[in-house]
Amino acid sequence: MDWEAILDTWGDRLYLYAKQWLPNGTEAADAVQEAFVRLWRQNARQTIPPGGIPAYCFTAVRSTALDHLRSSHRRTLREAKAGEQLYEVNPVFENTTEQAEDKAALEKALMTLPLEQREVLTLKIWGNLTFKEIATTTGISPNTAASRYRLALTTLRKNLAVEEIHNEH
Repeated sequence: MDWEAILDTWGDRLYLYAKQWLPNGTEAADAVQEAFVRLWRQNARQTIPPGGIPAYCFTAVRSTALDHLRSSHRRTLREAKAGEQLYEVNPVFENTTEQAEDKAALEKALMTLPLEQREVLTLKIWGNLTFKEIATTTGISPNTAASRYRLALTTLRKNLAVEEIHNEH
């Protein structure tokens, strides 16, 4: 299997997906890299499951990101007891001078979504996965994935419209 080609094709999307789980870009990049190492090691022992390479890769990144998240959470609790703050949450998008306000509004609206909706939205839009592939990746039914996607879009539209009204006044 050509893992380099797979990473070239899916790497940016997998990174964005990992950022939905992890607090900063460095941890998200680490999670994608670790997921690919795990996939490479497992490849000799098993075949790609139904759902194909994209779902397989997104599932691996999800699992790795959750492992990182749990590890970070435990570490944060330990350090919080010692009076230290471990990390801060970075924005989902890199800020550029052009369209910074729109990106900030979208980021704010995205972060108001429940994680389950944000995850499905990310997999559908940026991961370009089908609802069946999203179901395979997240362990939910395709109908649940579709419902969460529709609800996320509806909530985003509403939140962005409210934000626009507030900015006009």
